[in-house]
Order: sequence, then C-alpha cells, then structure tokens
Amino acid sequence: MSGLLEILVLLAFIAGGYVLARLGAAPKPRLTDLLLKAALWALLLVMGYRIGSERSLVDRLGELGLLALASALLAVAGTLMALFLIEPLIRKSRAGARIGHAEGQETGDGAMMGDPGESARRRRRGKGLGHFKAPLLLLGLVAAGFAIGLALPCPDWLDLDSICGWALKALLFFIGMQFAQAKISLRESLLDPAILLIPFATALGSLASGLLLMPLFHLRLGAALSLQAGFGWYSLSGILISGLGDPGLGSASFLSNMARESLAFVLIPFLGASGRPWLAIGTGGATAMDVTLPIVEQCAGPGWVPASFTSGAILSILVPILVPALFAL
Repeated sequence: MSGLLEILVLLAFIAGGYVLARLGAAPKPRLTDLLLKAALWALLLVMGYRIGSERSLVDRLGELGLLALASALLAVAGTLMALFLIEPLIRKSRAGARIGHAEGQETGDGAMMGDPGESARRRRRGKGLGHFKAPLLLLGLVAAGFAIGLALPCPDWLDLDSICGWALKALLFFIGMQFAQAKISLRESLLDPAILLIPFATALGSLASGLLLMPLFHLRLGAALSLQAGFGWYSLSGILISGLGDPGLGSASFLSNMARESLAFVLIPFLGASGRPWLAIGTGGATAMDVTLPIVEQCAGPGWVPASFTSGAILSILVPILVPALFAL
C-alpha cells in the first residue's frame, strides 16, 4: 500500500503543477525552466554526495558500472526485438492511417521530460558533440557531489532522504507545469494504433530484458524491472530509485539510462535509414520526444515526428508510475 501511496503522491505533484499552469497561475516558462533546473541539479548533487559519503557504495562502483552497461545494452536489444515481433501489426495499421499527415508541423517544446529546459527546436541546431553537452553537465554534477561526499562524509544530523524527497516533488511539480505550458496535444496521435504500438513494444521489450539481469547480477525482480523502466530518462529514473531506498541501484539506473541515450545517438542514423523508422524511435525510448527527436526527423523524415514525439511522451509519463510500482515487487 505504501508503494501505491508513493505513486499517487508523485502523480499529485505532477498534476498540481499542470493544473496551476492551466489556470494561468504559474510563472513564465523561462522561470519555470530555471526552477526545474535548480531542483534537478540539487537532486543530482545530493545523489552524488550520498554515493561518495557511503563507503559501501564507493567499493561497488565497478560492479554498478558493469550493471549499468549491461542494463543499457539489454534494454536496447529488448526494444528492437519487441519492435521486430510486432512489425506486421505496425505495417498493417499504417496501411489504414497516414502517420505522416502532420508533416512539417511544429511539435512544441518536448524537452521538459527527457532533459528539462531545452526545446527540440534548440536541439535541432546542435552539431556534433553538442548533443552530449547536457548529459555531461548532469554527470558532472553527480561527480561533484561524489567528490564532496568523499571529502566530507554525511553528518548524522543531515537527513538526505528528506532533502531528496522534497526536491523530487518540486521537480515533478515543475515538470507538470512545463508540460501544460508547452500546450501539447496528443489526441490525434493517440487515435492512431500504429503510433501506440511503438511505445507499447518499447516498454515491453525494455522490461522483459530486465529478466536477464536477475541471474547475471543476482537482482530481485523488482530491482531488475525498475532499473529497466527508466526508458532513457536518466535525470529522473535514478533519482526515483535512490529516493525509494536503494542509492546503489539508483546510481546504476542513472548511468544505464545515460548509456541508453548515447547508444541511441549512434544507432538512430542506421535504424532510421533501414526502412523501419519505428526501430529508431523505440531505441530512443523516452528521449524520442526531445533529445533524439531531431535525429529521428533527419534520418527517418519529418513525417515520423508525431510518432516519435508521442512515443517519447507516453514513455515519459510511464516512468514515474512504473519505477516505484515495479521497485516494490
């Protein structure tokens, strides 16, 4: 029951921010971005600090890094396998519906989930290693917190769990607010079964791959599934798991989903040119709505932008629901 209550509380903060913005009582979008970034950066610093100040976690860094790499590779492989299996259904659905009817339309600001504060339009102008600037910044914050934790272990009076809990609630509140301010409408895309099949297969393939992590790393079912339920959203999934009482697994989740995003950057150009654009979209996971959206557009064509955006948005909405629910198993 406590797991269900935790999910409801997290959803309530997202809904609260959304409703406040819809009522016109929210700050301007630029200020919302800044507040969201502040909450995210604080969480990542604390997460790094917690790892550095707990010697047992420091001793397990090699093990956690290996788990993260295996998790990312298996999640991508599971996604691709699931999408191959349902390919006949996708092709059949496309025969009766034109996914690209919205070709050339502006998709709005889709960056509030995968990487808060950056819009897809701004990312479209990035070149080369520019795609990796934001992940490197966030990784740097974790590293900075880790270094501080090594130098200054956590005193007994400092309640890191309480700090993480309230910072996480603030982050989700601003995410809900930003979602409303982006004026996103997914109604038409949600009526297209071909589009809905992509996030369904992505989620199913990613979660199924977690079953292989259990014997390889001696993980319990809930831990393995919650690790794979981040779908590439590294800036939230690791924080959620850490807040649920397992900072080691949270660190692995952060690194795993960051690795998945990096793999997506490498694989999407090849998958987008394969004649199966849904493979490119699924590989990006939750980032298909923002970080990897411009690459999907360039490699698969603008007609696939609505499908990519919708798939990423659905997966992003599922992350704060599935991670705590599966962790409790």
